Amino acid sequence: MVSIKDTIKFMLANIMFTLREYKYISLTEANPSHYHGRDTIEIHYIKSGSGRVIIDNESYPVEAGSFFMVPGLIAHSQIPDDGKKLEKYSIYLLYDAHRGFQKYLPLLDRIMVGKDRYNICHSFDKALYELTNKGFGYNEIVVSCFKEIFVTLLRDIGFNNERITKWNPDTLEFEIEEMLINEFKTITVDEMAKRCYMSVRDLQRFLDKAYSKSFTDLKMEYRMSFAANKLQFSNDSISKIADDCGYSSSEHFSYAFKNYYKVSPSKYRKEKLAES
Repeated sequence: MVSIKDTIKFMLANIMFTLREYKYISLTEANPSHYHGRDTIEIHYIKSGSGRVIIDNESYPVEAGSFFMVPGLIAHSQIPDDGKKLEKYSIYLLYDAHRGFQKYLPLLDRIMVGKDRYNICHSFDKALYELTNKGFGYNEIVVSCFKEIFVTLLRDIGFNNERITKWNPDTLEFEIEEMLINEFKTITVDEMAKRCYMSVRDLQRFLDKAYSKSFTDLKMEYRMSFAANKLQFSNDSISKIADDCGYSSSEHFSYAFKNYYKVSPSKYRKEKLAES
């Protein structure tokens, strides 16, 4: 995985966007369902491989040249086809929702899944090269790539470009979500609070305000989502899934899973197989 965090701003459709992370990921197994904070949008582009994406509990097949866009607070996960590798780009953007852009809200408040009709993979490749090497003026080239990507994928919607200037990003939700996605098995509330430069009490208050959930509830949500994806989209044994989720025994995992989903792991897998 290549993950580049930078702060590059660009104006489009009367909205100020700020890049927070650009990734090139090679997935070999399902990742946990996750969502990002308000005033964010994530653009994903499948470069090679095939699989499916689950967005807001709806399943969509994807393959090379597919893209999907997900607004904030919408749960999504990616699942490569069994035994295959899915390689993709993702662009994580924050946007200024404070003034002057309500006219363009439909651009940012909808799920989009489609097929690249304009062969824009070169723009993703070029942006990765520039962000990695950071040559003179790289940010200007990256902005031109992002504008081409954004306009191309949204071409059928139609909008006029205007300008605004106000922007004051808050990246704490992004950092918390990254910890939960990548470390849901091991992260503790003390460790998260430390890395957020907050007391545990202040962190709990922030989580309650941002997500209406406690740290324990959020961590369980990510663990159970990961487990559900593994049960549905892999042939791994329940004991292996229990271990992958960080449980000391399959019995402990099964108890937690049934308490969360109101059905045992084996029955959940059987029901999902019957649906497909």
